[in-house]
Amino acid sequence: MCTSFQLKSSDGGLVFARTMDWHPFKAEALVLPKNYEWTSVYNGKKMTNPYAILGVGNSEMRQHADISDGVNEYGLAAQKLTFSNQSDYAREGEAGKIQLAAFEFLLWLLGNCRSIEEVRQKIDTVQLMTDENSTFKFGRNDLHFSATDSSGQMINIEPHGGRLIISNNSIGVVTNAPKFEREVEKLTTYMDLNILTEPSVKNNNPNQISTGSFNGKPVFPGGFTPTSRFIRAAIYKERAIYPKNEQQNIIEAWHILNGVTVPKSEGRSGTYTVYRSAVEVTSRRLYLQTYEDLSVQVYRFPEEL
Repeated sequence: MCTSFQLKSSDGGLVFARTMDWHPFKAEALVLPKNYEWTSVYNGKKMTNPYAILGVGNSEMRQHADISDGVNEYGLAAQKLTFSNQSDYAREGEAGKIQLAAFEFLLWLLGNCRSIEEVRQKIDTVQLMTDENSTFKFGRNDLHFSATDSSGQMINIEPHGGRLIISNNSIGVVTNAPKFEREVEKLTTYMDLNILTEPSVKNNNPNQISTGSFNGKPVFPGGFTPTSRFIRAAIYKERAIYPKNEQQNIIEAWHILNGVTVPKSEGRSGTYTVYRSAVEVTSRRLYLQTYEDLSVQVYRFPEEL
């Protein structure tokens, strides 16, 4: 599961927020300094990250830090989300490329790229691998990824045919549904999208993507399927105020997260919203709230790393 979205403020800021919907694990804020050294579980290759990272991850580390979402010193923010059994990883490594387990990709991305444009430039240098020929058996990790930066661009990164494919996300929302285009098509049942039609109204709010008319549209769906959460998050974001600053932006983001948070339930698979988090890409602050805690913890990016 998992729901992710970006929300912009009128002072030029941008918040990248998400729910982490999974089986219980010990999530906490992690700080990785410049030149953090780690070894890939795929082939034992030693790696060095030139850029510092502030993020959320599993504190019960494997061979190295396991980052689920975060921001680096240049304001590039990224998240990993589950991908509904649709991940298609490489089985054989190609010479001259970096081979990684899927759960390691975010650690590499935030440690080695400064912007969305640099992600586009470097994406073909990396392969996400199955563990058929790996040094350490890490199992199957069905993941895809989302990233944004201060330019306002948001991209989806999906593993298809043994390659990582980047697509632009003009909606500003993503869940774990396998076919993003199909989710956008379903969203048009509930709102008329400017990105698909000629805008009928001048719109100065970059968070809004519709024509502003909801006449005759059905009520958005409840439930916790990927499609239901995608539609709710998109509509909540569409109807939200245009935040003026970071504080207002975080408050709005948390209210949107409330609408897609998955509670514990006896009748489901044991997954729930283990935590909610957000980063502001300009200030590089991290906001974190775990399921058992009603307070939101705030972490500043360390200036000396």
